[in-house]
Amino acid sequence: MNEALRRGQAPMIRPSKVEVFREGVFLVSAPALKALDKRVLYPPASWPEELDDRTKVTGRLRLTFADTFPGGGFGVLELRVLVKKAIPVCALHGPVFLLGHHATDPPQPGWHPALLPLGPLPTTPLITQIHLDTAVSRALISRNSGVPGTSPGGI
Repeated sequence: MNEALRRGQAPMIRPSKVEVFREGVFLVSAPALKALDKRVLYPPASWPEELDDRTKVTGRLRLTFADTFPGGGFGVLELRVLVKKAIPVCALHGPVFLLGHHATDPPQPGWHPALLPLGPLPTTPLITQIHLDTAVSRALISRNSGVPGTSPGGI
């Protein structure tokens, strides 16, 4: 049975602030936040899907998430990444795990949903960094215990 969710009750948290690394410092970037602050489609909620990959960000980012998940757990970033020839690798967290029908080996070029395991979720606000040399058009965080490398008993 699907759980009906109202707006604001999504199983993932959108970033509240995005900073871009420029000239040796992190600078708050409203365009970067706008590019990454998109929901994912959760069918029972009947929300329109916000897939606009024309707004994207590349490089070293610092993401702040103001909400928290009760009970803690392991964190995973849910991203939408542009794959060129190989699976993107975050310079800070390692390779992303591609999802979807086209996550083949080698992956098909184009936009893919992807996961990036972060490890245990600390207290609010959650601030994490990513450094990808490919475009990212969405970044959400969720709690997950079944992603490779994030917890005992993971896939």
